[in-house]
Amino acid sequence: MTGDGNGAKCNPETHQLNPQDDAHVQFTDTCNADVGSTSASRCGRRLPVITANTAATVLAVIIAWTLLYVNVSPELMAVPGGSLASIFMLYVTGTVAGQLITKVGGLPPLLGMMLAGIALRNSGLYNVTGWCFQLVSTMREAALTVILIKGGLELNAGQLRRLSGVVARLTVLPCVAEAVAAGVAAHFILPDFSLVWGLTLGFTLSAVSPAVLVPSLFRLKRLGYGEVKGINTLLIAASSLDDAVSISAFGILLGVLFSTGSLTSKIIQGPIDVSIGTVMGLIWGCVLIFVPPSPWSVMYSKRESNCQNTKKSEMENSVTAKRSFLLGTGGFLAVTGSQWCGYPGAGPLACIVSAFVAGTGWRKQSAQHKQNNSVISAEGVDGGGEDIENDELPVVQVFEHAWTGLQPVLFAFIGTDLKFELLKRGDIFLELLVLAFGLIIRLIITTCSVIGTGFSRKEVLFINIAWLPKATVQAALAPVALDIARNLGTSEDVECATRLVTIAVVSILLTAPIGAFGIQLFGPRLLPKSS
Repeated sequence: MTGDGNGAKCNPETHQLNPQDDAHVQFTDTCNADVGSTSASRCGRRLPVITANTAATVLAVIIAWTLLYVNVSPELMAVPGGSLASIFMLYVTGTVAGQLITKVGGLPPLLGMMLAGIALRNSGLYNVTGWCFQLVSTMREAALTVILIKGGLELNAGQLRRLSGVVARLTVLPCVAEAVAAGVAAHFILPDFSLVWGLTLGFTLSAVSPAVLVPSLFRLKRLGYGEVKGINTLLIAASSLDDAVSISAFGILLGVLFSTGSLTSKIIQGPIDVSIGTVMGLIWGCVLIFVPPSPWSVMYSKRESNCQNTKKSEMENSVTAKRSFLLGTGGFLAVTGSQWCGYPGAGPLACIVSAFVAGTGWRKQSAQHKQNNSVISAEGVDGGGEDIENDELPVVQVFEHAWTGLQPVLFAFIGTDLKFELLKRGDIFLELLVLAFGLIIRLIITTCSVIGTGFSRKEVLFINIAWLPKATVQAALAPVALDIARNLGTSEDVECATRLVTIAVVSILLTAPIGAFGIQLFGPRLLPKSS
């Protein structure tokens, strides 16, 4: 058999390659060897980087521990039993556990963080008392503020205007149905659980978790699944609105629970909280649109633009820092100040509204800047060609980094609220029944919400799986209810809030891994792949 001019020419009698073909084989082997040596050199270069990063992390932990040990009283840094030592160990172990469970098991890091908190609490290594207890509460409120701001910034006014009926139904109906079902079930099943506390529990449980849902959907999107009918976009848009509905209703119900006065005053507490929160959010959001001024408020000529690119970049970074600081501190003041004023439901709503209004104004400024650049470019002047409108706002990136640092605060610390003795009570089965009943109603209403919209049965099944996981909102809201009950409520309120936290933790431990694995496992099987 004889090959073509570029192939290997073999003598049919001797089965030997010609000399020119032998040279070709040697060249191929050399190329393969070069590729192998390149891969080996990359691995060789990567190993020192990993080692250096690990060493830097270990050194940072050692230095931080030493600074605390040197500068605070020994009682606070005693192991075990020291309050600051407990907080420090919980944060570090929660961060490490989150990274390990992601790399080893492919699960969301929040599960590792929660398990670290549960382990430290029930092993006696976590014990926080005195002013450190208030410190933990403040850290949780800061994490909640970041979640609220992220949710408000991610709401796009243009997308909201273009929402179809299916997105609106998928946002409101399953959320409200699960909240009402779980609330009514808790009222009749759990002992001494009022209807208002039941609805508070229901709206705590009813929110879907973007921390589990969004990364899993992006992974499917990169593989080409879920893009044919836009299921990924549908679920991501609906999840943000779903969280906003749950958080707003939760805040209103807290205002009703802890308001003082007659029954009439408690009834009107909800509308008052909504009004105050909306007005505060609108005013503060409008202020932030213009203060600080936009980095593109002054138009540069071509010569100035070429000479001052570095100065423009520094100005944009400065404006981003000021916007982030004002939005973050204003939101934190709204969350904490509303509790101090006796309107705890107004703060979270004001936080979301202000972030949404400010983000919408900043996007319009970016779009106007892009339009002006296009006009200037058409006239022959270099306007920079920045595609800012299609990119995320720089402020969003700031709060993404803040959320990365505050994740252990939220999930590891809520793990410490779950004590094994609480699970030994016979009530745990009743609590699981409440959780299961709410989820069943959610699945039924979710199916009804998307029937007749053009989705196949497999796609409807996937939407139900994706609408299961709970984590972020539950970990943020449940401790807030407990802290407010301790400060403003009665012993019965504290008992109800403790039960609410327990159910929230159990819901995260059960639904987050099921949802994450379900999306990864059934996504390629249930969704069509785009060509």
